[in-house]
Amino acid sequence: MNKKKIILIFILIIYPFLSYSHVNHYNKIKFIEMDVFRNGKKIGFNKYIFIEKNNFLLVKNEISFFAKFMGMNLMSVNGSSIETYENGKLVEFKSYTIQNKKNKFNNLVLDEDKKFYQIKGSSFTGKAPSTAVLGNWWNHNILQSNKIISPLSGSLKNQEVHFLSKEILKINNDHYNTSKFKIVLTKNIEDKKKEEFYVWLDDKSKIILKVSYAKFGNWEYIVKTIKN
Repeated sequence: MNKKKIILIFILIIYPFLSYSHVNHYNKIKFIEMDVFRNGKKIGFNKYIFIEKNNFLLVKNEISFFAKFMGMNLMSVNGSSIETYENGKLVEFKSYTIQNKKNKFNNLVLDEDKKFYQIKGSSFTGKAPSTAVLGNWWNHNILQSNKIISPLSGSLKNQEVHFLSKEILKINNDHYNTSKFKIVLTKNIEDKKKEEFYVWLDDKSKIILKVSYAKFGNWEYIVKTIKN
């Protein structure tokens, strides 16, 4: 058993609230909005709308932000997507994004035998295991999988998840009991180039309240609004 599997099994044993194999408990949520910050300044938003239809859950996403670095345009993103879940399992995903004037997309479908996803994206076309999870910040299942699919371009990355601590997180005037995790992403196991994200998960609602990472500045996604 390799190191990544040991880490994931340990997390699932110690933190049983992560053992959801579906997203049905999000049915009660109608809307999640996150503000996007860079170096403490709000630069945009990330909105998720949840629509329940019989055995299906649709998650519509809108994202828009713009950042500058030393007077130059650093990053601009405008995009939308829709995730379709049947009985808690992702069966289809479509996204279109303009990132720094470049078109990005990801069209994903679950095969009939539910063994893999067929992806046609701007960065990757091929198959991904059905255990892979889309890298969207509304879904705490992102903390369970060792394979992540980019919602923007369809590219695949390996990840390790590390539990760090229990922490009281303050957002505006509210305080939340959270579990803090570290996500490490690589293109392959031997890759020395890594991306690191820190995630704060609300212990009560199981909603990701905050995400932070460093890349040409300090970036944060922080929950602004949750509507049930």
